[in-house]
Amino acid sequence: MPLAVDGRFGVIIHTRSRSDSQYFLEEIGVKWYLDYNHDMSQVPATASKVPFVTMPINAAVWTSGQAQSIGTTITDEDQIVALGFPDPRTIRTTAFNNPGSYWYMFGEANRYNFMTGERFAPVFQYYYNQIKLADSSANIIGTSVLNWDWICLGCGGYQQGKVWLQAFINAYENLSGGVKPPVDVWAIDAYPIDWVRTPNDSRHADIVIDQLTKMRQYLNGIAEYANTPIWITEIAVHVGYDGWKWDPFPTNIEPVGGYNPDKMSDYMTAVLDWLDANAVEQNIEKWFFFKTWIDIANPELDGYMGISFFDNPAQGASRTCLGDIYRARSLDDPPVVCDAAGNTVPAP
Repeated sequence: MPLAVDGRFGVIIHTRSRSDSQYFLEEIGVKWYLDYNHDMSQVPATASKVPFVTMPINAAVWTSGQAQSIGTTITDEDQIVALGFPDPRTIRTTAFNNPGSYWYMFGEANRYNFMTGERFAPVFQYYYNQIKLADSSANIIGTSVLNWDWICLGCGGYQQGKVWLQAFINAYENLSGGVKPPVDVWAIDAYPIDWVRTPNDSRHADIVIDQLTKMRQYLNGIAEYANTPIWITEIAVHVGYDGWKWDPFPTNIEPVGGYNPDKMSDYMTAVLDWLDANAVEQNIEKWFFFKTWIDIANPELDGYMGISFFDNPAQGASRTCLGDIYRARSLDDPPVVCDAAGNTVPAP
């Protein structure tokens, strides 16, 4: 099957197997993908993976000052690994063996109150240097923020992306003698998180569009970043069911009522229509939809029960109508949508 010639389309993939990845990417017609690790040994020959630099989700590592000390007072690489960071030797080897890759320096740091922009700056600088030491042609994707100034409806909240990013840039300048973070791409994860107005629908596309345009406006106001593209490293919507309930045993969210593929379709179509019309002007270079497969009927702790492009995680899985929408767009086929029963029908 063909892969998209339109390199703007990417996807978050649920598997790390080379053969499984090949199947799902070919079925969805997408070449670019993310799977949240930096191992490049299982990348299908026809695909382009974005290696991801993980970070320890351990408050003590960040609040103790240890994270900020790697590369300065903490230089022993085994000690760095013991703190939960990626092995610098593996990062260098991977960068050397995959020249010119786009390295994604973690994501959604603003979700974690202990991982501030000030604390993250020296860690970013350290891994930037490790990658560039091994491959001077490597491209660096700045740490994504979860939304720009939108937080959510019906959740406990987190630090605004714009606040985190401004603090990170300022802290990096202080470390580097006034030089801004040397990124080739800035990234944002665009989620119109709303637990109140369910099911989510096309109204939520307006939130996403607002986040993207505000981030672009901010970057345009900084000379060094006015021409730096944006990648949407995750994009989706959380609630495709009529509603949800909180189950304290085993502590998770459960869907309530029916699933609404037509509402998810309306959201996807509105977002993709806007990107098709505005991506060039807004310098939005790529977008990665979430997700090839996820069990939306049995959400994990994040409660995600929105878009899934396939009906099961194994090779041979069938595309959902939402997967058909994305495939048609990525291959520039006639657009399709979902009806209320989950059938794929021509777009009106």
